Amino acid sequence: MALALYLIGAPRSGKSAVFDALTHTPSGPHFATKGGHRIGTVKVPDERLDALSELFHPQRTVPAEVTFVDVAAPGGEAAAFRDLFPVLGTADAFVLVVQAFGDYDFEGRPLDPVAQLEAVLLEMALADYEKLDQRLERIRADQRHGAKVSPAEVKVLEACHAHLAAGRPLRALPLREDELKVLRTYQFLTLKPVLVVANMGEERLREPKPDGLDEAVAAAGLELIRFCAPLEAELALLEREDQQALAAEYGIREPARTRLIQAAYRILRLISFFTCGEDEVRAWTIVEGTTAAAAAGKIHTDMERGFIRAEVVPAEMLLQRGSLARCRETGELRIEGKEYVVRDGDVLHVRFNV
Repeated sequence: MALALYLIGAPRSGKSAVFDALTHTPSGPHFATKGGHRIGTVKVPDERLDALSELFHPQRTVPAEVTFVDVAAPGGEAAAFRDLFPVLGTADAFVLVVQAFGDYDFEGRPLDPVAQLEAVLLEMALADYEKLDQRLERIRADQRHGAKVSPAEVKVLEACHAHLAAGRPLRALPLREDELKVLRTYQFLTLKPVLVVANMGEERLREPKPDGLDEAVAAAGLELIRFCAPLEAELALLEREDQQALAAEYGIREPARTRLIQAAYRILRLISFFTCGEDEVRAWTIVEGTTAAAAAGKIHTDMERGFIRAEVVPAEMLLQRGSLARCRETGELRIEGKEYVVRDGDVLHVRFNV
């Protein structure tokens, strides 16, 4: 499945314009609508995949994908995060859009990007705190009536409750894998990674003004990307040559989509490996630390179940040598077992038997 990034933010912060910047293509807007939410899936740009495709000339080339979701709030702009749990809980990470254009926010107050950022983060924490309160109260009621409860679940929920009460998000709470497994069913919002986007005005791209957002985002342990969403949406509709010319006028070195996807991979600790052949060259997304057997399972469950070994070579070395056969001759195509930890850019050929 594609990596799912959900766009959130204060009313009229430009969330939909950011979605347009991320999903527009030269052939036009590229998204579907489901339940009022706009959903757009885009290809992950990767020069290594392009080069491998040139080398193998496969019947098809399959990039990794990222899905962006522009969430429609039930009840309009004033909807609380607790009302959005059924939707937001399925996100892999959030893109928090902060207004950094104009002089006034959606309520007509002087623009304060830091206050807007902090308000959204606080709303997410309050939604989690309320959900925890309700769950712990149900557990206490069950205990009063003699029902059995899981001590492990109670312990981790109480730790989360205290952590939120101290003003810290759950993603900052050190948790073991077994504790994370308990919490995943609750889909807490502050447990998920957050990437902050400052939606700039064109004038601020040319003449940046200090707004304190860099320091506030860093203090929250998050990552910040700045761009002008309407301009990036316009750029994304242009053919490559025209896009580069207009981008140069504004000093834009990389499209917002590329920068955001790269940042998302960093905060989620994601890497890519490749499979190559005459039929297909494909990029696969996995978490850092994934073993060869588990990576094979991403390709097909039978491969993980019947894993024998993997032939592995870095993409850069394969491109340098020009063929897998040449990599075998030079000893650079290694044989690795199921516990081998896959590295970013590895090309895998899996041997399996079921």
